[in-house]
Amino acid sequence: MLAIAPLLAACSTMARSPSISVFGSFFPVWIICAVAAVIVTAIVRIILIRTGIDEHLPAPPLVYLCLAIGSSIALWLAWSGGFAP
Repeated sequence: MLAIAPLLAACSTMARSPSISVFGSFFPVWIICAVAAVIVTAIVRIILIRTGIDEHLPAPPLVYLCLAIGSSIALWLAWSGGFAP
């Protein structure tokens, strides 16, 4: 029992999951970041198609998947303050 105590030192009884209220229902922030990342990826895809860069991508599904994941992580870090020094 005492061996586990140091592992639980960072846990708090007052901690809450990061969520926001949308029309009275609480949504986790990661869902909002994921939806926003899909929207950002769709906008970037439209821009790449209009500029003609989309034709030259080696694996478009992989590129857009990485863009969605990267923008989701960036939005999460911006929301949670992970970019702060």
